[in-house]
Amino acid sequence: MCYNRAVSETGRLLGVDFGLKRVGLAVCDATRTLASPLGVYRTKSMRDTIDYVAELAVKEGVSGIVVGLPLNLDGTESVQSGRVRAFSRNLERVTGLSIALVDERLTTVEADELLAEAGVKSKSRRDGLVDSLAAKIILQSYIERGV
Repeated sequence: MCYNRAVSETGRLLGVDFGLKRVGLAVCDATRTLASPLGVYRTKSMRDTIDYVAELAVKEGVSGIVVGLPLNLDGTESVQSGRVRAFSRNLERVTGLSIALVDERLTTVEADELLAEAGVKSKSRRDGLVDSLAAKIILQSYIERGV
């Protein structure tokens, strides 16, 4: 489910799984076929995170950003939803890029299960990968919906 206007129809997209400690990042190819994890940014402050993601958007040459919106299982918004909305508004203002908010329910659980199935056993290693993989899942789901 997409909550904001669709991002531009062409070009690469940046996927973001925003968290208070870590931000998972992913990017897709120019044809919007496949999303790939880009890594994790360890947050210092919201302002610092916005600056980092804005610089990454320029470096990766993206035309839009897809941010996961955390909702409760019943579809209502959570406290973190408000933080993500504030982050997205400020990121849009700084970058000038369109931002789509996408329902991210259970993406972290799915990412953690995929890492466990892949044999990544160490919790500390999984914690470093799960957010980036969640961002990839968020971005890939947006691409597949063809919004």
